[in-house]
Parts: sequence; structure tokens; C-alpha cells
Amino acid sequence: MSHEQRELINGFMKGEINRRTFIRRAVATGMAASAVAGLLAINPPSLLAQSLPDPSAPRPDGTPAPDEEQVLKMVTPSPFRMDPPTYGGDLWQLQQMVFQGLTRVYMDDTLGPGVADSWESNEDKSVWTFKLNPNAMFSDGTPITGDDVKWTYSWISNPASLSTSPDTFMKIQGHEEVKAGTAELLSGIEVTDPQTVVFTLTGSDPGFVARTATIPGCILKKDNVIEGGEEWWRAPITSGFFKVTEYTPGDQATMTLERNEYWWREPAKLSRIEMALVADPQLQLTQYDNNEIDGMVAQPAEFAMASTGGDRAEDLFWGMALATWYFGFYAAKPPFDEKAVRRAFAQAVDLALVSQVALSGIYPPQPRVIPSFFYCGGEEQFQPSFDIEAAKASLAESSYGSAENLPKATFLVSEQGGATALGTWGTVAVALQQMIADNLGVEMDVIRKIFANVPEMHAEAEATDGGVIFRLSFGASLYDPSFISNVVRSDSSANALRYNNPDLDALIIEADAELDEDRRCELYTQIDQMIGDEAVFLAPLRGTSTWFFKSKVRGIKIVNQRVWHSIHEAYIAVD
Repeated sequence: MSHEQRELINGFMKGEINRRTFIRRAVATGMAASAVAGLLAINPPSLLAQSLPDPSAPRPDGTPAPDEEQVLKMVTPSPFRMDPPTYGGDLWQLQQMVFQGLTRVYMDDTLGPGVADSWESNEDKSVWTFKLNPNAMFSDGTPITGDDVKWTYSWISNPASLSTSPDTFMKIQGHEEVKAGTAELLSGIEVTDPQTVVFTLTGSDPGFVARTATIPGCILKKDNVIEGGEEWWRAPITSGFFKVTEYTPGDQATMTLERNEYWWREPAKLSRIEMALVADPQLQLTQYDNNEIDGMVAQPAEFAMASTGGDRAEDLFWGMALATWYFGFYAAKPPFDEKAVRRAFAQAVDLALVSQVALSGIYPPQPRVIPSFFYCGGEEQFQPSFDIEAAKASLAESSYGSAENLPKATFLVSEQGGATALGTWGTVAVALQQMIADNLGVEMDVIRKIFANVPEMHAEAEATDGGVIFRLSFGASLYDPSFISNVVRSDSSANALRYNNPDLDALIIEADAELDEDRRCELYTQIDQMIGDEAVFLAPLRGTSTWFFKSKVRGIKIVNQRVWHSIHEAYIAVD
């Protein structure tokens, strides 16, 4: 993209150039028709003159409606099921409230009691003891005991569980044996009495308590899972605030959650949550405007309009999220197995402009993975900065020497729904495609295809000629800075890009076992900096959590990445 074109776009976005003049001058400069169409369709004039509004303040307290009216009606574009080990969709945080781990994330962004009331460790944090609440029960009224905890943690390590995160508890002794099928239960878990569970790890792990608050740590009932087979989740016995009372599968799936009468702590204020699968964002908006639903995710264009006083401005509820939306390099194949090539592509992208043009500024550029509002975080610029001359120099330093010698490269964009509307990431891919062509002289293809999971994307990447760039996301599902380790550790199930760096692996091992908090943060900052220097990501964007909720919905708060960690405090008000 030329300097003239960038200046033209900036002028249009600031409202200094009208649509007719913009179109005429864009054609004269040779701007791609797709880029022109994207600008005209997505962005209102003067967007760049605006900034993100302040995150939403808590809504004022109201008078609760009668209990029979404490019903929240929601939609999601992502297929759902209540199966914590295998679930990878948009409702994973809600599952953590329907089920319950030993600990959970509280409204004040701290870790607190879940099934367990208390915990302690030995001096080097290699042995952890948890005391369960003696009144803890499943939704069928049977007690939750240490044996249930041991079986659940063992099940996650068992390939038969089909877990998407089988290495979550890899540091518990016996993990490798269960993984290999030579043992059924983890030898490192001892149940000393029904309410006491002792975990013996292979080494120090100061982040272990945070692991117990993740979705793989949700406590399951063995009989329910085993006897129910692969579709046990259609009639799950839960361990949290809510129970599932209705599930209808299909393209228009519905699910009803009701307050769990056997929940042993403060009960949820909502008596019922009604969830419907609605993939089309325009249909979601229609249902919302017709008062058929009470809440939905706000997409970029609607967020931009509402944040400037447009329709639904009073209903907008948003905050920053501990999450990264990104386009990243599949590092298992040439040419993106080479650092210099990755840096060249990353330096060729004006990420601030992409954020504004294609995403209405809702997801700002991410300078580093761990943000300033999280442990060990900051706002240093570790991600390669936009610099066309530096991009060309990096490519010249690579083993390929120039764009002409590079193998073919392709964007693989999966848009099955989720947190962002269908088509959004395809638009971003086209913007990136244009910038890379203009600034680096590399022509790329964009392929839009729905993938059910990351292994399917890997298979497609391996079958695709040349290099591949994915569109994916990750968040701090582990409420500890060690979440960054899972993204890039070479043997991690969460390493979707298959990035492999022995030096970084060694640094991760050191950081994950470090007991001194200051030194621990230093190490995770080094990991973060190395991720940027290695250009693991082409285009990382800071996540936001944006919603529309009717004014009657009170008590909500964005915790970590979604409102679901506050759903037990949500209620319907009459004023």
C-alpha cells in the first residue's frame, strides 16, 4: 500500500474526504476494489478521530423481579454442549459455572474456593493439599468427594476422554502412564479422606492452583460420563451453580439451565438461563431489537455505532479481555519456519490501520501478549513494528533473498462463528493480503473454510501447497502468567502454530517452576519478548469483550474474558 493510499484512507476515516471523492481518488491510485468496498461497507466516516470509550461501569442496583421472572434469554453463534474435556466453543466460561473446579475466578479477578474450601503447599510447591467443602454435591444430590476429583483429573490425561487440553495436569505424577494407557488413575493423587486430596507433582509449580480453576479441572461424575458414552453431555450431572434441564440439538439448538438446588454456596440469582444457537448476527440483532432475547455479543460495526451514541448505546456493556485474536504463521512448514521471513511479513503490516479499517478499532493492536492489566504484564512493543524498509531488509536477509524466491503462501480463515460475526476475519485477511502484496511484493491466496478444530486446520495446512497463515485466538484460561507458556511450548496441546524453539522451551521450564515472584515475572517477560522477536504472530490484536444487554439485566461484570464468570450475580430488575 502506497503512502498516497494510506493518506487517502486516513483522510476518509477522519471525515475529511467524502465518499464520492474517496472512491474517485482510490480508483486513480489503483487501490484494490476489495479494500475500497471494505472501507465503504464497514466504517463510518471520522472513525479514526474517535477512540475506544471507557470500559463500562457496573450497572446500578435495582429491585429484583420475582423469582419466576429471573430468566435470562441469550443467543450464541457457536455450537454448544456441556462437555468440559472436549468443548472448544464460545461458552467455555459458562461451562465453568455450570460445572465447578476445585477453585474458580471470582468477581474481583482473584482465585477463590470452588469445590475446595482451602489449599496449601509444601515449601517448593511440588505437593498441594486441597480440602473439599463437606457439603459439596452434584446436581443429582450425591456428594462430591476426593475420589471424584482423582477420577476427573485422571480422565483428562486419558486419551479416551478426547480432551482438547490433555496436558493441563501433565506435572502430576503418573500423567505419562495414564496417557500411555498403562494406568487408569494418576499415581500422584492421594485421597486421604473423602474431603482431602493431595497432589504430588514432578516438580515445583507455583501456578498449580490456577490450573485447578480451568475448564479441564471441572469436576465430573464418573458414572454419568462412562455410562453416557460419547454423548453423556446431553444429560449431564453438573457440579456448579446451574444444571441442564433441556437440550435440543440441531442447527437451531436450544439449551435451558436452571438453578442447581444442590449447590452448596450462595445460590445464583437467576432461576433460569435460556440459550439458543443463532449463527446469523443480523438475526441476533433482530431478535434483540424485538425483545426476544436479553443479551448478545456486540459485533465491531454495531459496537462502533453504539459507542458514539447510536442505536443501543444505553445497552452497550464492554471491557478489555485477557485474550488475543490473531493471524499467525504455521511454523511447521517453509517459508514460515524461518524467523527472517516471519519478521518480514509482520513488519509489512500496518496493524493499526487494519484494526481501524476492518474491525472498527474494536480490537486494538497488541504490543505484547501479557497485557498491563494482568500479572507480569506491560505495554512494551515486543511485536515487530510496521516498517516497510525493515520488512524488505528482513526478507533480503532470509535464505530466500527476495519475494520472487518465496514459495506460495495462503491465508486459511475459519469462520464458524464464535465471538465475532461471520465474514469479519475474511475482511481482515483481505486487508492483510493487500498490504503484504503492496509492501513486500508477495501475492497470497485467501481461503475461507470451516474447521471444527485445530487438528483439522493442521491437516489442511499440511495439504496446502506452500506456507500457511491461520486465524485463531487464545485467552488466559489459566489465570496465571504461565498461560503464555501453553501458546508456544513445543509440546503443548495449545500450540496451534506448531512453533518450535528449544531455547524458548528451556526458558518456559525455568519460568513455570520459579518460586520467586519478581524473578518469575522477569522470565515471563523474557518469554513474551522472545515471542515478539521471533514474530510468532503476523497480526496479534488485543481482545475486547463487547455485549448488548437490556437495561433490566443487572449485576453483570466482565471477568477475565466474558460475562459468564459473573453470571451467578446477574439478575433481572424491575426498575
